[in-house]
Amino acid sequence: MAKPKTYEEALEQVETNKESLKEAKNELREFMIENKIKKDKAPEDPKLAAKFTKLSEKVDALREKSEELKEAIKELKPHKERETKYEYPEGMTDKEKKKFRAKQRREKNKPVKEEKPAPEKGGDATSAKKPLKKKTETED
Repeated sequence: MAKPKTYEEALEQVETNKESLKEAKNELREFMIENKIKKDKAPEDPKLAAKFTKLSEKVDALREKSEELKEAIKELKPHKERETKYEYPEGMTDKEKKKFRAKQRREKNKPVKEEKPAPEKGGDATSAKKPLKKKTETED
């Protein structure tokens, strides 16, 4: 397998490598069961040892290849551009952007004041001020 040139190609190679690694592991496991070889011990028979070594190296090579493909995927993965909530003017520094965002949030959360019409001078009873109550004198 050649080194992948695109992200999709790398994904395809990872899938095929997974399948071949799975097959190689099964083959090694079956060989060990068939010849009664324990996990950490190498067989004493030179013929079995050669085949065991060959199968083990195949599994190791496929594991290394899968690691290389993971790295290739990381390199080839398309990066997403982050969307921002604010449209900044050109040439702002980080501190200026922070101040800009704070100002925008303040303006957004500012309560909207409804303007009341000014009272008219004259005859409208509801808009005119009520006269003060006069003190009533009490007789002693």
